[in-house]
Amino acid sequence: MLKNFLAAVGLVVIAKKGYEVYRSYKSMEAENEFLRKGQGPV
Repeated sequence: MLKNFLAAVGLVVIAKKGYEVYRSYKSMEAENEFLRKGQGPV
């Protein structure tokens, strides 16, 4: 039972970290797109 509990906790921790990285990536992607539009054709 303890093994299952630790597995569930580990899964939650990994999912939270993955979501955090995903949000960070999307934020950088949006900022990059904004800067690209601001510069115009190069």
